[in-house]
Amino acid sequence: MPNSSVEKTQWRACGAYLPTLAGKSSLLEESRVLLEAYAQSGDAISACQELVNGALPQRSRATRASIVRVLRERLFRWQPPSWVLADLMTFARAASPDAFCLALLLHIARQDALLYAFVQRVIVPRWQANEPRMMRSDVQIFLDEAQEAHPEVAGWSYSTREKVSQNALTVLRDCKLLTGEVKKQIVPPVVPATVVQHLIRLLQAEGIAEAEIVRHPDWRLWLWDETRAQQALDRYLAQEEQL
Repeated sequence: MPNSSVEKTQWRACGAYLPTLAGKSSLLEESRVLLEAYAQSGDAISACQELVNGALPQRSRATRASIVRVLRERLFRWQPPSWVLADLMTFARAASPDAFCLALLLHIARQDALLYAFVQRVIVPRWQANEPRMMRSDVQIFLDEAQEAHPEVAGWSYSTREKVSQNALTVLRDCKLLTGEVKKQIVPPVVPATVVQHLIRLLQAEGIAEAEIVRHPDWRLWLWDETRAQQALDRYLAQEEQL
């Protein structure tokens, strides 16, 4: 899958909201294990099977299989270029855990239309309005308001909505956009330069024009504004000219 051509790459999810988060949340450590298995074998299918067969600590094979299904969606099924996975493997092994968390936030959100929209339409405006507290009810309100454009949400059960609400906030906390176990608050993350460069390369590879890169909403996944994005892009382009 990761060896596919860039033309086949599905850079981000779009369309219907899927209740993927109802099943699993961030799976940070499981993602590390999968990337390490992939680094050893160089084959996504073999790496996934290794986890199902027991490389994960969960006792139930069914649980391991369900975890791997989510990880495949986030890391492999969209057919990323090989350099994306190489970067993620490097981040997973980095001394600073924030590099991996913040890079994974990009990919989890870009492959989950619901989570991406929640950050853009709820988290970012709340931060800009200096209202950092976040609750599960905020996700529920978002889902209620989304039903006109996404009628599929109306068909979800109460328990599914509850799990989606809880896990959405857990993912954002584990990926450093929120803080707090019970009372969660929005926090501006400190993003390593290597992860900033990863996002710029993603947008370039996706075909975003250079003039549009700094205005792209992906930056807001880290609560960055256009000015900060422009500074980051200028530094990146200056480094590229020196190579």
